[in-house]
Amino acid sequence: IKIDINGEDTGYLIGYRGDVLNSIQTIVSNVASKSSKEKVRVIVNIGGYREKREKDLQNLAVKIAGTVIKTKKSITLEPMSAYERKIIHTKLQQNDKVKTHSIGEEPYRKVVVSLNK
Repeated sequence: IKIDINGEDTGYLIGYRGDVLNSIQTIVSNVASKSSKEKVRVIVNIGGYREKREKDLQNLAVKIAGTVIKTKKSITLEPMSAYERKIIHTKLQQNDKVKTHSIGEEPYRKVVVSLNK
């Protein structure tokens, strides 16, 4: 199920780096799954935030990879949701000069980008 919400002043529904949006999505998913025998996957998007965030994360991945290659030092990114970590991992799979892995425990898991030896 996909839910798109558009309108004015929707920033407060997104929150810092999508925190509120992710919480809304979790609540709606739980409610939808509770009334069904199967787990229902719900994606909530507000004002095109998900697409914008994906593009921003892909750009960040490319920039971080360039820095890792240049400095030859690993970089650990800030904690991200599983969805956001997957975007970083997927984007950098195409780059044979760097490798990625995740460290930490939810909800504080982080992506580490390092030089591929």
